Amino acid sequence: MLKPHHSHNHLLKLIRSVTLILTTLSYQSLILLTQAPATAQVAPRLCATPGKDGPSNLGGIINTYYPGATNTTVAAGSTTIPVGAINPNGSTTPITAGDLLLIIQMQGADINSSNTDSYGNGVSGGGNNANVNLAPATTGASGNLNNANFTAGNYEYVVATGPISGSSIPIQGINGGGLINSYSNTPFGTQGQRTYQVIRVPQYSSATMSSSLTAAPWNGASGGILIYDVAGNLNLASATVDVSGIGFRGGAGRQLRGDTTGSLTDYVTLSTTNANGSKGEGTAGTPRYVLNSATISAIDTGVEGYPSGSYGRGAPGNAGGGSTDGRPSSNNENSGGGGGSNGGSGGLGGRSWTSGLFVGGFGGANFPATSNRVVLGGGGGAGTTNQATSASVGIPTNGIASSGANGGGMVLIRTGSVSGTGTINANGASAFDVRQDGTGGGGAGGSVVVMAANNNLTGLTVNARGGNGGNVRFSSATQPFDGAHGPGGGGGGGVVFTSSGASVNVTGGQSGTAKDPVDPADPYFGATAGTGGISQAVGTIPGASSGAQCIPQLTITKTTSTPGPIIKPGKATYTITVGNAANRATATNIDITDPLPSGFSFDGSVTPTVTLNGGATRTSVSNPTAGATTLNFGSFNIPGGASVQITFTTDVAATVPDGVYNNGATATYLDPTRTIANGTTSVTYDPATVGEEVAVGSATPTPLLRLRGVKRITNVVRNGLPLSGVNFGSFIDDPNDQNDNAPGWSQLSPVGIINLSSQFTLQSGDEVEYTIYFLADGNQAIQNARFCDPIPTGTTFISNSFASASGILVNLANINTPRTNTADGDNGSFFSPLAPLSANNVCPNQTNPTGAVVVNFGTLNYTAGSNFGFVRFRVRVD
Repeated sequence: MLKPHHSHNHLLKLIRSVTLILTTLSYQSLILLTQAPATAQVAPRLCATPGKDGPSNLGGIINTYYPGATNTTVAAGSTTIPVGAINPNGSTTPITAGDLLLIIQMQGADINSSNTDSYGNGVSGGGNNANVNLAPATTGASGNLNNANFTAGNYEYVVATGPISGSSIPIQGINGGGLINSYSNTPFGTQGQRTYQVIRVPQYSSATMSSSLTAAPWNGASGGILIYDVAGNLNLASATVDVSGIGFRGGAGRQLRGDTTGSLTDYVTLSTTNANGSKGEGTAGTPRYVLNSATISAIDTGVEGYPSGSYGRGAPGNAGGGSTDGRPSSNNENSGGGGGSNGGSGGLGGRSWTSGLFVGGFGGANFPATSNRVVLGGGGGAGTTNQATSASVGIPTNGIASSGANGGGMVLIRTGSVSGTGTINANGASAFDVRQDGTGGGGAGGSVVVMAANNNLTGLTVNARGGNGGNVRFSSATQPFDGAHGPGGGGGGGVVFTSSGASVNVTGGQSGTAKDPVDPADPYFGATAGTGGISQAVGTIPGASSGAQCIPQLTITKTTSTPGPIIKPGKATYTITVGNAANRATATNIDITDPLPSGFSFDGSVTPTVTLNGGATRTSVSNPTAGATTLNFGSFNIPGGASVQITFTTDVAATVPDGVYNNGATATYLDPTRTIANGTTSVTYDPATVGEEVAVGSATPTPLLRLRGVKRITNVVRNGLPLSGVNFGSFIDDPNDQNDNAPGWSQLSPVGIINLSSQFTLQSGDEVEYTIYFLADGNQAIQNARFCDPIPTGTTFISNSFASASGILVNLANINTPRTNTADGDNGSFFSPLAPLSANNVCPNQTNPTGAVVVNFGTLNYTAGSNFGFVRFRVRVD
């Protein structure tokens, strides 16, 4: 019995066991009102090679760093990025095609360099807000420059299209194939230096962290960033990863004896003036003297680094200001340096000794971070020192103890998922302690961006705290506090953007104190703490997508152009198609295999046809040998949106039993989320899917009776016009019905809709047209085939749809014939509600409650060209 379209498996069993074909179709599933889901628009992705570096236990320094080429500005849209010599403190893994790269503008901010309280941001009276210039030049503030010059923190992921050539890396970005941003690498001139760097981003398939994992320290040109991508799972493994204190560097402390050219009101002085303290390093430039935290010594960069000078209390960019001494002529009333900043602003350096003047360094102002714009933690400013004391163990007494502290580094991680627990520290360093001098400001917390595509970050702890300002540990029995010198300001809190679930701490650093032992009740002699930073949900990440978002998504199908019946011995021709979804990375090392049914073998006399679409490549050619029963066709690479199509012929042996044969096919490829070195994954064609079934028969074929039925709504008329917005003239595949995909429908496509969506609810008076398609595709004629379809409840049969008194249209082999509604000589009849039905009818309810359309087909042929047709009628909604 031909059942409704959702019972096709039962149908095939029954039609092989009976000769009387009865058809009963129900209407309920056809007029249910459903809302089709909206289809989201997928933005094109740029993908590198997910999992390229395989599984790994992460330790040491994994990134390769290249500074930008000197005196270079790279325009947005560029497809190359010039670089300098590799950073020897990083990895030496070379860049190759398919690598993921980070390009980031490390420094780039113009400041107001006037020796007034407008220093830094150009706002008069601000002082401790001395930061990068964000205001337009039309504000009229002296020396204030246009905010178009504020580029620090801009970054993007790109894909290398080849190795370094001529000191330049060929790249692909998402801005028409080029860079989103422009990038500059220019030395100190009228403003501080601008720097960008390029970092190779390892692409792991899976990874396990260890506590030795870190980054090369920032050296003024490159470093300071730990970054990697995991297509699969990242196991935190209870590790603590630490990039604290490797960000922008603190201003170095130097023993100076005084200079008569200085003034208490100075915000900026030259490094050649023998007074005051050095500003820290940050987004607006690098001062002449910075702290080398590895050797506890000063690095002389050889250039002033900031316009008008790199000393004095004004704060440039996110760097802390150096102190201005309370008595520059002798440099002996030592004040403290300001704290560096990032998400939170740095604290103010403490007052000068004896005079108690507020001339300590200002803290850097908070950086306007977003998940697509981040920087290293700003370095703290140095305190002034004339006696070169130290109260920290192992720190020399040569003035270096008054240095500002380094800011925290940066961690950028994108992963598919996260497991275990672990900690990432990107804290600013704390300044050293002294005895009878000013101390430095704390370094700001760094920046951390962690995104997990498929789960949350429960188990991850992230710390990006500001470092503490240095303490002054000097007192006497008679004057325990009057001997106080200026302690350092606290570093500002860092910046953390994560997926949900992480535990985050971005508190600002404490200010130093001016009493020994440290007493929390002290007024800190004017020094202030850094403010808290930024902790928010991760947002937009610019540039190439993560490996987890780019994992290839393969599909495999198999069809036959010779469904049979094939008289054995004979031949069957198959086509296997393997495709990769659009916006996905290339699937590599794909092996396509097909284990043939028993008795089938490869026909070596016919060369397989291999069609490569959309950029797919065949990396090795290996056709099966004649007589092979498990077929392999070599290796392929298939980019996103591309496909491979293989057509081949098989021999069907005379010994193959009669029947219908199905078999699968498999595409195996390198797994981008693998946990072992050469791990693979695969997609398999399900042989239960209709498409490649081949019927094999003998010269006298085994009887195979098969009748397929498909019902569709082919029109709805409202107020005399077809319902607008609905396309009744196209074929819609029912995923729950294999019958509508049979090859024989090529003779008459079963067009129409399966149901109406909720936006087209039927109304009273609407006319609905039903079409029931049939296809006899066995190998035997079907005798005495009959049909019955009850009229849907709530509707009335229209008796003259196709001619006067003709409400039924019967199509046989594309010949349409209207049938009268009465039981007469033709093969179609309509029976009114409750009217007695004809003898031997196949209606489901013999009481005929709603009326029924009955058609007696007689004999239905099974040969192509005459084995198909339809029955059509219309009803009106009551």
